[in-house]
Amino acid sequence: MKKAFISVGEISGDNYGYEIVKRVRNFQWTGITGPKLKKLNVKSIEDIQNISVVGLTEALPKYRKIRNTFKRAVQEIENVDIVIAIDFPGFNLKLLKEAKKRGKKTVYFIPPQVWAWGKGRVKKIVKYTDVLISIFPFEEDIYKPYVSENFRYEYVGHPLLDIVKTTESAESFRKKLNIPKNSKIFGLLAGSRESEVNTLLPILIDTAYLLKKVFPEAFFLIPATENQYINILSKIKKHKNLPIKVITNQEFEYPSYEVMDKSIFSFIASGTATLEATIIGKPFSLIYKVSPITFEIGKRLVSINYLGLPNIIAGDEVVKEFLQDECRPINLANFAIEMLLNKEKYFSLKDNLAKVRKKLGNKGALDRASKIIESL
Repeated sequence: MKKAFISVGEISGDNYGYEIVKRVRNFQWTGITGPKLKKLNVKSIEDIQNISVVGLTEALPKYRKIRNTFKRAVQEIENVDIVIAIDFPGFNLKLLKEAKKRGKKTVYFIPPQVWAWGKGRVKKIVKYTDVLISIFPFEEDIYKPYVSENFRYEYVGHPLLDIVKTTESAESFRKKLNIPKNSKIFGLLAGSRESEVNTLLPILIDTAYLLKKVFPEAFFLIPATENQYINILSKIKKHKNLPIKVITNQEFEYPSYEVMDKSIFSFIASGTATLEATIIGKPFSLIYKVSPITFEIGKRLVSINYLGLPNIIAGDEVVKEFLQDECRPINLANFAIEMLLNKEKYFSLKDNLAKVRKKLGNKGALDRASKIIESL
């Protein structure tokens, strides 16, 4: 039986990894995992919650843990046939380099977004990767010049088209959570990392209070990943006069997707979740806030006009972005109120989200990616 090492660094990577491992069962798997990969009994050398961060200064407290995890990963790949990296470039590019040195087959599924920043990484990616599996069609222009007998490029389409789905009707969802029929549900999605939740959730709670003044029937839902459930509960326990509930995969198979789908409007931390919300198609705005140092350095490195994936794909600000100092409760609340009171703007946003979804290609990306990996 072939032995494979899979390296993910955040919840979205864990979701994609889970779908790959589920399809490629004739490999013996080990790796850096999240809750979903653990369900498939992938032997874990580290949990992603211990190494996942957003930002440069935010990474400092976890630096030692990340370094030690890398050392263990390098030891582990001595005993495998193939290394599969999913996103998480700061860590995974170095890991692929070590794998290549040891003569292992290497696959990069969902490579770094070099079209946004870090174009200097392209040659390293090509050097350390046997097969690059891309989910964006426009990446072909970047990698096609490098295709050779040592580097293969494959475009499979976006895996979220296979993953994103809901199972509850509006009625069954409200009934399970005991939400009144006339309530306006708002989704508060502060992210899956501790640093994001600590920064963004207090802003969203203050936003909720402002919305409640305009919409007395407002009800707020927070979908929590397993690694942030306790942290989120600790932040909302003093807000007992706010109609707010935290839901997890204990209540629903896809808590985030259910909230995105059942909410009249959501606030969503920048990242994969914004693309998931685009596929679902309900109006939302993007929020993002990191340390001032991280933000200033990031501004100098990034070569695109937008932060959110839906906007990058559209080439326009389809989804309103509230970045850094703009990410304040009064701004978020005012925008949501404007959208809900202006039907034309609300439905225009829905139409634009549908157009972005069409650009993501066809379903079946995960089956195609899995077959490529098996063929190695």
